[in-house]
Amino acid sequence: MVPTTKMNNPGKVGRAVQHHKTIYFSDLAGNHRGRRGLTVAFGPDDADLFQSIEHLSSARLRKLIGVDSFDDLERAAQDARTNINHFCKIRLSEHVASGLLTDEGAFKDQLQVTFAGGRHDPLHNWFPYLEGYSPDFVWEVYSRYCDGAERVLDPFAGSGTTPMTIMGLGKTGLFSDVNPLCIHVIKAKSLARTLSHGKRCEYSEKLLALAKVAKDKTASYPRHEKLDGSYRATFGKSEFFSPEQYESILRVRSILDQVDISAVRQLAEVAAIRSLIPASRLIRRGDLRFKREDEERRGTDDFIEAFGSSLELIANDLHELKPSNGSILQVGMSALENRYNDGLDAIITSPPYLNGTNYFRNTKVELWFLGHLNSRADLSAFRDQAITAGINDVTKAKSNRRDGRFASGKLDQIVSEINECAYDQRIPAMVRTYFNDMHEALRPALAALPEHGRVCIDIGDSVYGGVHVPTDQLIVEIGERLGFELKDDVTLRERISRSGQKLRQSLLVLEKPSKGRVERISTRSKWQSFRTSLPHREPRMAARNWGNKLHSLCSYQGKLKPAIASSLVDIFVGDGGSMLDPFSGVGTIPFEASLRGATSFALEISPSAFRISHAKLSSPSRAQIDEVLENLEAFLRDYRASDAEIERALQIKFNKKLDEYFHPDTFNEVLGARKFMALNTRSSPALSMVHAALQHILHGNRPYALSRRSHPLTPYSPTGPFEYRSLMERLRTKIERSLEVDRGDKFREGHIWQMDSTDPWPDEINDLDAVITSPPFFDSTRFYLGNWMRLWFSGWEVEDFKIQPQKYIDERQKTGFDVYEPIIRQSRERLKLGGFMVLHLGESKKCDMAEEIAKVAQPFFRTFDVFSESVEHCEKHGLRDKGSVTAHQYLVLQS
Repeated sequence: MVPTTKMNNPGKVGRAVQHHKTIYFSDLAGNHRGRRGLTVAFGPDDADLFQSIEHLSSARLRKLIGVDSFDDLERAAQDARTNINHFCKIRLSEHVASGLLTDEGAFKDQLQVTFAGGRHDPLHNWFPYLEGYSPDFVWEVYSRYCDGAERVLDPFAGSGTTPMTIMGLGKTGLFSDVNPLCIHVIKAKSLARTLSHGKRCEYSEKLLALAKVAKDKTASYPRHEKLDGSYRATFGKSEFFSPEQYESILRVRSILDQVDISAVRQLAEVAAIRSLIPASRLIRRGDLRFKREDEERRGTDDFIEAFGSSLELIANDLHELKPSNGSILQVGMSALENRYNDGLDAIITSPPYLNGTNYFRNTKVELWFLGHLNSRADLSAFRDQAITAGINDVTKAKSNRRDGRFASGKLDQIVSEINECAYDQRIPAMVRTYFNDMHEALRPALAALPEHGRVCIDIGDSVYGGVHVPTDQLIVEIGERLGFELKDDVTLRERISRSGQKLRQSLLVLEKPSKGRVERISTRSKWQSFRTSLPHREPRMAARNWGNKLHSLCSYQGKLKPAIASSLVDIFVGDGGSMLDPFSGVGTIPFEASLRGATSFALEISPSAFRISHAKLSSPSRAQIDEVLENLEAFLRDYRASDAEIERALQIKFNKKLDEYFHPDTFNEVLGARKFMALNTRSSPALSMVHAALQHILHGNRPYALSRRSHPLTPYSPTGPFEYRSLMERLRTKIERSLEVDRGDKFREGHIWQMDSTDPWPDEINDLDAVITSPPFFDSTRFYLGNWMRLWFSGWEVEDFKIQPQKYIDERQKTGFDVYEPIIRQSRERLKLGGFMVLHLGESKKCDMAEEIAKVAQPFFRTFDVFSESVEHCEKHGLRDKGSVTAHQYLVLQS
């Protein structure tokens, strides 16, 4: 909300100035009206009014006008029979005239009012999370301190009030939380906000139908024996429920497991966990505990009835919700482990208070129901990842691991005083470790935020043994040590401790000063330099054989130029970073990353390309390779291809039959080498190196090749005489040249999996700086035709050439680019916050790949840049047809 001014007539000096004030409305940002706010114009006669309101936030202005949404404002103006601009000024003038319009006091009063509000808002009551604040509070804080921020993080998300409110504003709400219960609830809420009207109605009806099933048929469902077993293993003989309620819970778990629509099951699970404690012998009063006798007398809810009521609540909320074009993204779990990259605009959060509350013990029943607790040790495992905020969180390992990260004389004095009077020696350890942990949680935020980016923290102080712990002051000290500046400190409410000392709950606002953004500017400037200079076209890098000689380990149609890969890795990964290529091909991009000492991951579906990538990304010893060569030579010495093997091979005939490429004795050796590789399926680096070398020498137009004269990239019909060419002789020569290549001192072995990149990725792939890849171009030659002989050598039979291509992206994308969704989604999940996904694509008259893939990526990424580089000038390497691609596109997405 930046007030603007302009001259009524800039051509005449001295004319009165007209002022403007923009008021933000969530239903403008959340729909397709094409604007984010209402701009109110103040003429010369309104100068005093403008001066009175220009400093106020959008949230405050909406309250003064008396509306919550732009739709409400339109209706109010129509009822008053005036235009919107005039209506706003009338309402604001009334407040100025009444003398009720104050500055900071009004804002602070508003914060206090909104902190505990929102109880009747849709979504807000889905799960009663301890110490939560209201959506209105988040809205007020955002409007006052973070207005305009597109990406707002809550690293201690709880039940998701911050990210859900930010999503409702049409922005991106980012979150992390150690507690899987919180993650489950947040994802269910965000799902509800993104459903279409039709789906919300459909799922609402299914939830109501499920309530009826639970009411009428629960007894007919089997008890969930696995859930029962995990209860006994986790809680032992503790009886949190009456036998009747416990049986109902086990059977409802079975009902939920049979819900075939995952979204409905996810929503219904929230209804179930919402109903567990009301139906139990437990009660939440700060901590979760057994009810006392007087509390028991008030009765316990019936689980089935509570479950049905919760289903009805969620079903009704689905009808009331308005969809949002905002998004919500999980960026990790523990705030102590997150290392955000750039791309973060603000933080609004309420970290755990230093009050002894154990958030995992308080939600242990719900965690059990969701399947996250299977033994007594599981709760401890969660606590080890969390901020140390309670005495049960204190362990020697945590204290030692985090000791000394925040050195403060004030903290030392407080810990010393507590040490003298504490009834439990874990308390001083808890206090010290808490602030060490908060230091670690805040530290990466400074690098991630832009200039003047803000961290808004709701926090309360504590007293232990009569010793005051000024949590707010110590967090400010942490922030200032890290490089933040304190911009505001607002008292939200005052409290009295049990010992009679005054305590307060406050909102701290820390701001990053203007000296920071070095890394972000560096990445952007490098990228702009690449765009301008296109270094891979300059003489130094344009040579066909540029780069490490292992790039030429095996010729392969469709390979990206190593010079391009080198530039992209330099810009977005750098030395020592981490990256993934989900379409590795022959490993050009991950190999460039490995050469720089970066951690490289790669996925490749083709058995042929996988072997070549694996060979480049690993570094087998000469002894290991010699062993494979000796075993292969011994195998070939006695090998004679059977009639059946030859017959099956001759069914492969794309340009010519296979036997037309080789002298009969050479052809027998090729068949034998293929058989040897089929019998040795393990993915050892040495075996992959030999396999890649064999692929390279299969065909070509030089003496190194086993075939008659053909093309080295695509085996076109051969020419020339049939002459015997020794496989082992040429293979050893090729291997020897490859072993002489120096990978350099920085080289770090990479990791590759042979798999479809649209399938779930291995857990090892995580914490990435970048995903850089060049998927198959939409309108280029089909990979399996260009590389057919190598695919045959890698195990494909004639049937595979009909079946296997249907699994590959270059065929699947012809029916729609939604096929990229699981790749883009998983990239977003595995990237650091602010990390990049860079796609090198092909543009043709038939398809703008960048435009189509950007549409699929929109819910997960923001577009950092798109540009096209004409390739009509490029060398065709003697190929007759390289498709109709006219330009290479670079689609750069940022998380």
